[in-house]
Amino acid sequence: MTNFYPGLAVVTGAGSGIGRGTAKALAELGAEVIVADINLATAKETVALIRSAGGLAFPYALDVSDTEALETFGRYVKDNHGVPDVVVNNAGILVGGPFLEVPLDDLRRIIDINMMAMIHGCRIFGAQMVARGAGGHLVNISSMAAFAPARLATPYSIGKAGVKHFSETLRAEFAGHKIGVTVVCPGLIATNLAATAAVSSVTAEQVEIGKQGVTKGMTMLGMHPDKAGHKIVAAIGRNEAVMTLRPESWLGYRIARALPRTTRTAMRIITGPELERVARLLIDRPGALDSARRAVERMPSREGLQTYWAPPAEGQTTTPGVHG
Repeated sequence: MTNFYPGLAVVTGAGSGIGRGTAKALAELGAEVIVADINLATAKETVALIRSAGGLAFPYALDVSDTEALETFGRYVKDNHGVPDVVVNNAGILVGGPFLEVPLDDLRRIIDINMMAMIHGCRIFGAQMVARGAGGHLVNISSMAAFAPARLATPYSIGKAGVKHFSETLRAEFAGHKIGVTVVCPGLIATNLAATAAVSSVTAEQVEIGKQGVTKGMTMLGMHPDKAGHKIVAAIGRNEAVMTLRPESWLGYRIARALPRTTRTAMRIITGPELERVARLLIDRPGALDSARRAVERMPSREGLQTYWAPPAEGQTTTPGVHG
């Protein structure tokens, strides 16, 4: 895929973070970008940014966990825009806590969004690409969690590991159709993923403070999502199989492959129950919430980033085809 020029691109979860950065990077190369997100308001913000830079984009409201809606969306894109040349399955959420305490509804939802939606996205748009016979490229966003097993992150990890293996398997199957498949394991990116988190075994107030603190920390320490987007688009052009965006992801991936037992031991120590008990002593003591809230309020955050995501209001998630 040298001299890569995307024609039509679809990006899910493109209302913020990696999805927004990738949509903008694709538009810079001249792609017409379909910006899909569960939150129509943030999808429109991404489209406005692309259009203000002279690009072409259209916003769509889409809950990727709804397979029927995803099927309808796929047909709508084909009928109104054409068969995509690039599809980036990016939408994702975070669920954590002791596995046996994770509510079944939370477990189902994270698997539906983080894994099944990517599988269905590849199935729906992959079928269109195969039928067209002109090739294309599919991108699935996974995580370091795919190869770094961490306690209290089992629901998130199993979905991301499934996405990674699925992507590598599909790559072999679709190679004969000239359809590339890239799986991205980013590392720490300045996104608002933590704001979507559902965590068992802690109170709603503790979760809310934790979300804001982690999100601010990610914006300060993580790679800017626009830079991540450019790296992902470059990986598409090179038809890379597995793309790691940051040094910790690059190193973790190679250590996990070469020394799997060492990786498991290290993750057991880093996320072990001893640290959890210390954390519980801190967050459960009287006055801990007030201290944590004040600390979070004092934390700096990087300017110019959408640092906190809120669920869409009633009526904001609509059927595919809403655009402006």
